[in-house]
Amino acid sequence: MRTNLRPVTDPSASAVVDAPPPAAEPDAPVLRADSVGKRFDIYPNDRSRFFEFLGSRSHHREHWAVRGVQVTVGRGQAIGVIGNNGAGKSTLLRLLAGITEPTEGSVSLRGRLSALLDLGVGFQDGFTGRENIEFGCQLLGLTPEQIEERIPEMIRFAELGEFIDDPVRTYSTGMALRLGFSMAVHVNADVLLIDEVLAVGDQYFQRKCIRQISSLLAGGTSLVLVTHDLHAVRALCHEVLWLEAGSVRMRGPAREVVEAYLDQDRVRGARARQETMDPAPLVRQPARLVAHDASALTESHPELQARLLRATQFPEAADVFAEAPGEAPRIAEGDNLMVSGTGEVRVVRVQLTDTQGVELRRFQSGAGLVVAVTFRTTEIVDNPIFGVALFRNDGVYVFGPNTGFDGVLKGRWHGVYTVFIHYPELPLLAGTYRVSVAVYDSEHVRPMAWHNQLYEFEIVQEVEDHGLVQLTHRWGLIVHHDETGLR
Repeated sequence: MRTNLRPVTDPSASAVVDAPPPAAEPDAPVLRADSVGKRFDIYPNDRSRFFEFLGSRSHHREHWAVRGVQVTVGRGQAIGVIGNNGAGKSTLLRLLAGITEPTEGSVSLRGRLSALLDLGVGFQDGFTGRENIEFGCQLLGLTPEQIEERIPEMIRFAELGEFIDDPVRTYSTGMALRLGFSMAVHVNADVLLIDEVLAVGDQYFQRKCIRQISSLLAGGTSLVLVTHDLHAVRALCHEVLWLEAGSVRMRGPAREVVEAYLDQDRVRGARARQETMDPAPLVRQPARLVAHDASALTESHPELQARLLRATQFPEAADVFAEAPGEAPRIAEGDNLMVSGTGEVRVVRVQLTDTQGVELRRFQSGAGLVVAVTFRTTEIVDNPIFGVALFRNDGVYVFGPNTGFDGVLKGRWHGVYTVFIHYPELPLLAGTYRVSVAVYDSEHVRPMAWHNQLYEFEIVQEVEDHGLVQLTHRWGLIVHHDETGLR
């Protein structure tokens, strides 16, 4: 059955755009949504719409895509919007952009807004890329002089080469993204709105976009980012809005909201596996971040260092470094991506050893474990972030430290190296576990190399305990009344 949507607007709802901020209020929000909502009337077919138009009884049902949402974006602030598909994220972004009017509430903008939402929206298929830039900049309010000044930089950033003078209808999806993003970030907007479209681009252009967005934020541009990429949200956004069924489920600092969202996602996954236990609602207290002591997290035991040096010898390192790197590897198993990355770092081998440097695949519960990752670079890499994550073989995420969180192993890298992480005591209980290794850029946004749960090991135990980890514990007894006579 075909479903028809008709947007419903309230004449009292307003959307104010392109109003310059008054000089007396330099700290006023550049973008604000007050109790904004958007309702659609859903008709089962065209005949129902026609009958209702003639004055018959109601033939539709109401659907609120967004309702009661409050958003305030300050100058230079980055707001992330996350949530499951259908939560209302894209509808909210269209309301903020003024593309659709709210059914209730209001949206106000102080300054110029630039938006990158649906690919192809605003493009004239018969125009060339260059002509679309000129046309789009005019719509955004740039003067002919400003357009003439900025066109060369937009064309350079888009990297479309000779295709810039071809009709846009001949462009691939990725080429359209390059053109749209280049226009969006070079009009000196006060607010930038970006939907999930960045996921369409290749890894190289995604990194380029992230760098450009970071530069704009540093220059005072505000950002509202809708994405499923939680790494990007944590790296770029100060505050996050979590939408669920069109309403705000949680709002707060990026780290706290993303962790709460992941908690809920894990619960949903457990329910999908028909687990019977339903965890109690999590009451969150305000987080207090304490910096790690980097010196305490750096392995300096000389004997262990010597053993690992022998275990990770790599005589052919110079030859491997001199080899042409070729394309970055990408391996999938069904729908699961196993190996990927942008390619500046290539993992050569991963070794799982005990504290004597002996490679093993079976470890005693409570024994030490070393994960050693040998890698090469294909270009100079500044301050990469190394991560090693442990999973149980059913996908349960056990632990995932990285050098960015711990503040270690910073510097400039170009060569062949082995980075290792040492767990002096691994309190895991019996089972099969898998290791993921990854190297991210300095902003922890895009993986340069990622091996997803490729390295498996087994834990065996001598004691009878159940669960995931063996926690240090003590038992005790308090007697309140006793008639046994035994002491």
